[in-house]
Amino acid sequence: MAGRADAAETQLHRLGAALLFACGVAAVPAAGAAPANGHTSDQLSDLSTIPPAAAVTELYLEVSLNGDKTGLVAPFRQTAKGLSSSVQNLRDLGLDPQALGVAGMDEFALDAVPGLTWKFDPAAQTIALVLADALRKPVQLNARTVRPSGSGSADPGLLLNYDLVGQLGANARVAALNEVRVFGPLGVLASTGNAVLKGRGQRYIRYDTSWSWSDPATLQSMEVGDVVSPSLNWTRSLRMGGLQWRRNFDLRPDLLTYPLASMGGSAVVPSSVSLYVNGMEQYRAEVPGGPFVIDQVAGLNGAGQATVVTRDALGRQVATSLPLYVDTRLLAKGLSDFALSAGMLRRDYGIRSFRYAGSPAVTGSLRHGLSDAVTLEAHAEAGAGVVNGGAGALVRLGEAGGVLSGALAGSGGATRGWQASLGYQYIAPRFALDLQSTRAGAGYADLGTAEGAPVVGVNDRASINLNLSRAGSASLSFVHYRTPGSRSATRLAALAWSRSLGGGAFLGVSGFQDLAQRENRGFSATLSMSLGERTSVNATGGRQGGLGQNSLAASRAPDFGGGWGWGAQKSTSQGFDVAQAQVQYLGSGGQFSATTLHAGNTSTTSLGLSGSLVAMDGTVLAARHVGRGFALVSTGVADLPVTHENRLLGRTGRDGRLLVPDLMPYTSNRIAIDAANLPADMRVERTALAVVPMAGAGVLAGFRIERYRAATLIVHGPDGKPVAAGTPVRLAHGAPAAAAADSVVGYDGVVFLDNLKDSNEVLVGEGAAACTLHVDYQPGTAGQLPEIGPLHCAPLKE
Repeated sequence: MAGRADAAETQLHRLGAALLFACGVAAVPAAGAAPANGHTSDQLSDLSTIPPAAAVTELYLEVSLNGDKTGLVAPFRQTAKGLSSSVQNLRDLGLDPQALGVAGMDEFALDAVPGLTWKFDPAAQTIALVLADALRKPVQLNARTVRPSGSGSADPGLLLNYDLVGQLGANARVAALNEVRVFGPLGVLASTGNAVLKGRGQRYIRYDTSWSWSDPATLQSMEVGDVVSPSLNWTRSLRMGGLQWRRNFDLRPDLLTYPLASMGGSAVVPSSVSLYVNGMEQYRAEVPGGPFVIDQVAGLNGAGQATVVTRDALGRQVATSLPLYVDTRLLAKGLSDFALSAGMLRRDYGIRSFRYAGSPAVTGSLRHGLSDAVTLEAHAEAGAGVVNGGAGALVRLGEAGGVLSGALAGSGGATRGWQASLGYQYIAPRFALDLQSTRAGAGYADLGTAEGAPVVGVNDRASINLNLSRAGSASLSFVHYRTPGSRSATRLAALAWSRSLGGGAFLGVSGFQDLAQRENRGFSATLSMSLGERTSVNATGGRQGGLGQNSLAASRAPDFGGGWGWGAQKSTSQGFDVAQAQVQYLGSGGQFSATTLHAGNTSTTSLGLSGSLVAMDGTVLAARHVGRGFALVSTGVADLPVTHENRLLGRTGRDGRLLVPDLMPYTSNRIAIDAANLPADMRVERTALAVVPMAGAGVLAGFRIERYRAATLIVHGPDGKPVAAGTPVRLAHGAPAAAAADSVVGYDGVVFLDNLKDSNEVLVGEGAAACTLHVDYQPGTAGQLPEIGPLHCAPLKE
């Protein structure tokens, strides 16, 4: 019985505390209230009212966290030793019990958590919790602004990219470079080649044919047909007919694969945070009080200085600087890149359409970001009696020490040998240093060696680039190169200097010296100038091999929206004179050019036509050269302006279509139409679309534009006067009388009605004042909405 009485008393006490709190009165037990512990700076409790050690009081307190009200009223337990809280309270506040060291507990004393301070106000029944920065989850800020990516889509279609060139005169010749693509949801089948349609050497040479498919979810691509194996810095690419499976980071244009810098800080009060990279502001945001982290600090390649500046409402600011080094060749920690290719090596590429090796070959490469400072590499290949394998690494030497790279590879099979490479690169705002050396033994071989392309025995390079500020920029480079079987090596030293002269003018000077053959040297100087946005001129003069050479050229590029362009050039090289003139016209359906060339005693004239033909959505359109992604805009309305990312591309043709040729694959591209040019009796559901094409494919951007049946009515009542403004109007069409109004009457009895039929009954007003009228709809002329009336409204019959 005693236990039941105690339990009842406890329940009543909890109810009383809750009622007192609801009335704004502090819940104080009969034995008194304990004060806040030593963690509080403002003792609001009465020390004379501390309850006995055995007394426990349950309080329901309004909680604030780090100075911000949470809106949460949570239960706390008060004893003579202080306040305790349940772990569930922490979860309700969005805090991690693991970080506070109380995971696995049901209840804990507030004083037992290092870094947690609190202040209890018994009169207001509130508790203020303050966490040290080490216990708080930093606010995450992303310093990069990227366009949204997408999985990509493709509508079925066919594409032909072409470059047609015809040479006039006695040696008339017509040739065409072409690319054919068939695309759809299952991937892209593409083939390239060159056809000589007329003249000597009339034939067709096929270059590459392959089918490709990609999965953006896993960042993997598969290609079957003619493929090119990716290469590392110390390996060679190979052409083969077969298949390739690889990681494809191009499927996520918003993803940066190299390690990005991040900077952290803490704001005492809500503040403005600015990020500066090499003295230029890159990012700005508002942050609440507490710790924050700025991730993905972009805009830096090489060494630099990043500075974070916080400013509070009173203008007080704190700046923190940190040296950074970013190298785009490294992979971020945990990121892997791979490529596996297998098939028959391609032979006589560009000469024969179908010639492959008789034995199979396989090659594979792997890169892995072991950490943000270390990237590991591996490569292996086999075939044609050759086995080759090696490993390498790139290591960042601290935050400002550059990147050291090295690799060691060996070969076996018909011949055995080794290859070693070592390099170092350091890039800073004022200078850059690049050193690279690769040495191969006489017996070292790879798959390219088996096809008649021996590995270079010595390949050394060294370069230094200097930023001289107002004096321009200068570079010094050295190349040491020797092929197997050659008796002498090539050793070249080069020096270059350039400077902007202002007003669109630019001056560059360069020279080289062959250190093995002293007589082989050269020097040139170039002055170029921009005259407006599309016109430029440049002049070059110099000497090489003891002979002079010079040229003078001027050109004007066609406007992106279409129009004329031209170019002219006069040059002399080693006593041989060349003069050339060209005119171009760029339209929405392609580009036309005419060129005349006079070289020595020979003159030739040629005509060129380049563009695309696209078969899609039941039609064939002519367009400019189509890039890796495109869209077919379909509106059904002619002469409608179309924009891509707010840049005017052109106007729809007579069939209401326009091809947008250059879109970024797997990225959201905004295409819009100007609805202001629509006739008055037409409307569009949306004026902008976001399209995400697959690589090499096209998507249909369809804008639903419809002609609607509407009219402006002028309605007079039974008394012959305009119906009062605000009177509801409803199309009958058999709808119940209680249906919502379709429109209301404006001033002077004017009312606008949509969804009209050929014959319409219109109900005007409500109740006893209601009247009805009959409307026969006749479309307006030249796309205008008709105006009908005045119409006299007859009283509604019973």
